Amino acid sequence: MRKIFALLLVLAVLLAFAGCGKSGGNASPGNASTPAPTAAPTPEPTPAPADTAVAIMSHAEYIAADLDSPVTVETYVQDKQSWWDDKANLYCQGPDGAYFIYETFCSESDFAKLVPGTKIRVSGFKSEWSGQVEIIDGSFEILAGADTYLAEPLDVTGLLGTDALIDHMNEYVSFTGMTVEPSTDADGNEAAFLYKWNGSGQDGDDLYFSVSVNGAIYSFTVESYLRGAGTEVYEAVKQLKVGDVVDMYGYLYWYEGPNPHIIGVTPRLAEGVMSHADYIAAELDTPVTVETYVQDKQSWWDDKANLYCQSPDGAYFIYETFCTEEDFAKLVPGTKIRVSGYKSAWSGEVEIIDGSFEILDGSYVANPFDVTSFLGVPALEDYMNEFVSFTGMTVEPSTDADGNEAAFLYKWNGSGQDGDDLYFNVSVNGATYSFTVESYLRGAGTEVYEAVKQLKVGDVIDLTGFLYWYEGPNPHIVSVAPHADDGSMTHAAYIAAELDTPVTVVTYVQDKQSWWDDKANLYCQSPDGAYFIYETFCTEEDFAKLVPGTKIRVSGYKSEWSGQVEIIDGSFEILDGSYVAAPIDATALLGTDALIDHMNEYVTFTGMTVEPSTDADGNEAAFLYKWNGSGQDGDDLYFNVSVNGATYSFTVESYLRGAGTEVYEAVKQLKVGDVVDLTGFLYWYEGPNPHIISVSPAA
Repeated sequence: MRKIFALLLVLAVLLAFAGCGKSGGNASPGNASTPAPTAAPTPEPTPAPADTAVAIMSHAEYIAADLDSPVTVETYVQDKQSWWDDKANLYCQGPDGAYFIYETFCSESDFAKLVPGTKIRVSGFKSEWSGQVEIIDGSFEILAGADTYLAEPLDVTGLLGTDALIDHMNEYVSFTGMTVEPSTDADGNEAAFLYKWNGSGQDGDDLYFSVSVNGAIYSFTVESYLRGAGTEVYEAVKQLKVGDVVDMYGYLYWYEGPNPHIIGVTPRLAEGVMSHADYIAAELDTPVTVETYVQDKQSWWDDKANLYCQSPDGAYFIYETFCTEEDFAKLVPGTKIRVSGYKSAWSGEVEIIDGSFEILDGSYVANPFDVTSFLGVPALEDYMNEFVSFTGMTVEPSTDADGNEAAFLYKWNGSGQDGDDLYFNVSVNGATYSFTVESYLRGAGTEVYEAVKQLKVGDVIDLTGFLYWYEGPNPHIVSVAPHADDGSMTHAAYIAAELDTPVTVVTYVQDKQSWWDDKANLYCQSPDGAYFIYETFCTEEDFAKLVPGTKIRVSGYKSEWSGQVEIIDGSFEILDGSYVAAPIDATALLGTDALIDHMNEYVTFTGMTVEPSTDADGNEAAFLYKWNGSGQDGDDLYFNVSVNGATYSFTVESYLRGAGTEVYEAVKQLKVGDVVDLTGFLYWYEGPNPHIISVSPAA
């Protein structure tokens, strides 16, 4: 087989000189460069292997098989690396072992069906490349109705450096207590990670980093097709420092030795140290210990300090921790500390009190996270004490101690004087909020203090600060600047815009419906409303980056089709930030005019009764393939449900959740009269026609 491949490669090179080709970026060991986009084929089921009577191999038989010989195995998809030009790369595993499936034939519609746990039968040829054993030149079939299997990561730390490690090639594995070692970038500088293996790349390329255990060093990779820029693990690796001790998990890929494809990285916490999630879950007035990074210092007096601190996983306000004046001077932004004290709350502000700290090696300075769209929603509280930004805020009048209108006040009631805290009101989306310049943090004479004193009612400004809480959000502001208008609309402004006019919005991807021919359909939502993005320009590489929560700025045209309002003919850019919406229960809104206000949002419906539909032959059925029952397995599913005496049509959209997915198969099991709860996206077609992504028996 490899000789054949070599001949084909020579032919491909010769042909390349005869025409103009377009190469994809990010080639890495085990990955070919992405071919030029091609016109999307009409989705068809991936053909099964021609010989359905072929013997199925166990994993042991597969391992024993000769290279370049035909193999057929049954296994379970664990993760999907990439798809292009009807070829897919898959990480698969069963209870007896794992496989890497390289460039198996796979239609786009079938690729969407390959959710983790899906059982497939794969036929191809056993191959090896730089030590990596894989199945190539293959095809597969999804085994409908089969069981599912998701592997738990096996800790192979103790196997590193031993011959036994290779027995777990391609498995889902974990590594614990690994120390980040220096790499050398393309300029000869020491770095904690590299873009591409030699440091010659840029953001979005594969990340390479070195880690050690027991005196030996190993190279690990974040494969950009598997987990690209903007994903949690990609961004976490970019924050690593030489000397950090981390736990990791991923797939045990091989390239001239073990070269794991990592999908998760977490700091290794010292014994007794809590994660931010543990801290949030802790009871008030209980002892807590956290490791975090100083972002700013509010004040020091009488050997007590107030600190704003933040880690990549969350933030803390440290109130009156014991601190000598000498140590206070050492607490520059980014300083890593271990703090022990008691979790407390005061007027809504959660903080650590009565504590002490020690300075540790390490540094981290947070970038401000834009929470403008979170104002007025419960999700804002999740960012308490973080370094945040607010954009496009309008200065509103306050009333001073004499009853006069003013742009700001000295003290909360206007009774103070220059040098006291400044209070000022700002609004967005029709709601007004109180912001503060805390005089211990940024006092008279500082840039922000003097800038606020220059504000006028009606000014539109951008701000940064720490999300302090006092009877609600009361940010401590550290910078104010005139608003830099990027043309983005609020959701209210988008709704008010005329059809067929240009629109620009900032929102967050919640789910991806489909991609083909450099066009993507996306379900997006912000705290203030939702959007359906139809056929926006999107490269395959960028489509892979659009994990749930990804923040994007979309520009296109507002359009309407059969009642569905959407953004078409657009493009987007990926921004920093993340938000995943929780479903709102819209059951009570069915049949009311208010339901349309939630168009495209992530919603839930409870206590819905399955009603009969009529198929193409006139028979009663609990669901239909296609709206009129003329379809077949793999097509959209339509089914009727009722509540309060009214019946509605719901859909499982096959590009969003196709055959073999949990919801698709669940709907096929429904019976007329079943009472169910459902979640999905509130699509519209001649009225509400939700695109459902989960079904369960009614609670």
